[in-house]
Amino acid sequence: MGAVRTALSRVYNQWSHHPATDFAVAGFAAGALGLAQGHHFLAGHDADQRMNIYATVASVAAIVGGFGTAAISQYATSSGQRMTVLRQMFGVHLRRNWVGLLTSMLIVSGGCLAVMISDTRKEIGWSGWAAEYLIVFGAVRSARLVWLFRLLIDVSDHDSGNANADPTVRVNRVNR
Repeated sequence: MGAVRTALSRVYNQWSHHPATDFAVAGFAAGALGLAQGHHFLAGHDADQRMNIYATVASVAAIVGGFGTAAISQYATSSGQRMTVLRQMFGVHLRRNWVGLLTSMLIVSGGCLAVMISDTRKEIGWSGWAAEYLIVFGAVRSARLVWLFRLLIDVSDHDSGNANADPTVRVNRVNR
């Protein structure tokens, strides 16, 4: 069991310190999906549906990128003891992750818009594979964003003295 934990720890450290691994993870996942299906998942959609999918993915990527900028401002303004230690020990990796997230959401959004412009035929061609990769890549990077948000929230909560606070929110009903 110790060897498995050590291996998982190494994979986790590789993933958390090197956001570029997401390009390969997304490529592997998109390729595996393509092999399993025998075609890309947009092949069954007509041109109008594909345009809506591209536009939706581009919009969602832009919104997720906005969430990333909110998290960056939280990171930049936090000044507690644990946040200071986190910056000193992992600042380079955190900056690499944040820049990678923002860049990737621009790539996904801009890439979907480029696919939207280039997909002019009734039958989808290479653009289906590009769109599939962009969608999977956006999902992988969104998972990284959630991980970073959680990390920052945990550190901020601990720094503010709320580490043991009850995470549930209670709303009392008032009968009138």
